[in-house]
Amino acid sequence: MKKIKRREFLNNTCPVVAMAILGVNVLDSCSKDEAISSEDENTIIPDPDSGYTVEGKVVEIDLTHPTFDSLESDGWMNFTAQKILLLKTGSTYSAFNNFCPHQGARDAWSYNSSDSLFVCGRHNNSYPTDCVSEGTNSGPLQCYSAAKSGSTLTVTKL
Repeated sequence: MKKIKRREFLNNTCPVVAMAILGVNVLDSCSKDEAISSEDENTIIPDPDSGYTVEGKVVEIDLTHPTFDSLESDGWMNFTAQKILLLKTGSTYSAFNNFCPHQGARDAWSYNSSDSLFVCGRHNNSYPTDCVSEGTNSGPLQCYSAAKSGSTLTVTKL
C-alpha cells in the first residue's frame, strides 16, 4: 500500500469533496461566462432530420418541421441548438442572439407578448425586441437578419 503525506491527501481530496457537497452551480450562478458570448464556439452540426441546416453564419429553418411547432403556436421559441431566440409577430419573423446581455444565460427565456419583451428568468431582466432599446439591466438584445421565403426561415448571424 502506497503511503501519502497528510497535506497531499487533503490537497487532492478536499476540493473534490467540497465540490460534491456544494455543487458546481454555486460557483457560476451569478458569474458572467465570457466563453458563452463567443460565436467561435464549437458549432453544433444538425442531424439531417432536425429541420434546419447551417452553413457558416446562415441557418435555414424548415418552418413545417415539428421542431419548430412552438414558434407557430406560441409565437416564439428559444432555438438553443443554434443559440437563437425566434419571434413571430403576425407574418413577420425576427431573430436574436439568445445570450442575455446581463449575465450571459441562454436557457432561461420567456416572452411577454403584451409588452413585446423577452424576459430572462435568471434575474427577471426584460429586453425589448426593437434591437436598440436597452433592457432593464444591460444593453439591448443582439439582432440577426431573418427572412422568410415559402416555408423556409433564413437567419443570418452577424
